[in-house]
Amino acid sequence: YIRGSSIISALGTNKSEAISKISLNDTSYLQNNPKSTNFFFINKKFKTAHDKFYSILKQVVNNAISDAKLNTEEIKELHIFIASTSMSISVNEEKHLDFLNKKSTNELEEIGYGDIGVFVEDLIKSKYPSTIMQSACTSSANAFCFANTLIKNNKIKRAIVIGLELFNKASYLGFKSLLLLSSNKHFIPFDENSNGLILGEACSALILDSNKKSHNDFLCLSTNSSFDNHSLTNSNPNGNVSFECMKDVILKAKINLKDITCIKAHATGSKISNLSEINAINQLFEYYNHNTKIVVLKQFIGHTLGACGTNEIALLCECINKGFLPNHMICEKHDNKTSFIFSKTNTKINKATVLFNFIGFGGSNTSIILSNEK
Repeated sequence: YIRGSSIISALGTNKSEAISKISLNDTSYLQNNPKSTNFFFINKKFKTAHDKFYSILKQVVNNAISDAKLNTEEIKELHIFIASTSMSISVNEEKHLDFLNKKSTNELEEIGYGDIGVFVEDLIKSKYPSTIMQSACTSSANAFCFANTLIKNNKIKRAIVIGLELFNKASYLGFKSLLLLSSNKHFIPFDENSNGLILGEACSALILDSNKKSHNDFLCLSTNSSFDNHSLTNSNPNGNVSFECMKDVILKAKINLKDITCIKAHATGSKISNLSEINAINQLFEYYNHNTKIVVLKQFIGHTLGACGTNEIALLCECINKGFLPNHMICEKHDNKTSFIFSKTNTKINKATVLFNFIGFGGSNTSIILSNEK
């Protein structure tokens, strides 16, 4: 069960602020982002990249623990899972620049990412060492799956799964060099005019527990992972591997597509990614002879890479608990290949079973089914 969660993103520095803006379709926060870069930034100033990284991490961890209402002993028993594509690259980039400008004698802040784990361990006084996971854009989704499996197999009692992605030049320029960023700074996945993605920074945490504590707690019904060897950077346009991943996660949950309220699509916005996921979802609909609603969350926070798993789970589960499914606010003209159901207004709902779909560089596919109807 997801017992608690927290998130800091372009939407705001706490979960309540984020959900309020989504429910009101308030996009004013995007005006605070620099127009020179197609990137959704956290709107908060910090003195250094180091201060930014660890201040945000600390706040998110503490907020999640508070949201879960854990007592002192329960906090100490948390097993820590940290997932990201870039980890603390932003901190090392700043330190290296200081070194080049002769402001520091250290060329790098740290080698490896063990210090991040030690920071969280010390923060919550955990009895256990951290587990750090990187699998591109499925990183935090896979960390969630791993923690969930350990809980279901009675290996651990509870866990905190942290997804973290902050702006860094390596990631941004990497995507730019691959021509994957939106050239007109419009993020419109599954739109005929979609021409790329917009990255974003965010940090979130989910508290997983073997026991249900509230009637609103989401239960993980099943998880599934698969790999597409078509390309290091692109999914196969036919969408077959992603389709099989979603089909198998439904079979594992022992339910039918008719039992699923909506699919949270990965929806990065790049041409090939769009085509691949459209084909995958269309195949799923054809296989079950049933359509269901599609929800896209990157329109609100950008593509947060390895953190998108925990970020989008935290946001959508909280939206549902607050009584609505968010609309697809920015699609101008749906790609004619889709057979999707999009809502132009928020849908009133407070109970749901959701299939979350995530896709990452290197061919990683991850699907998760969560429900607060059980």
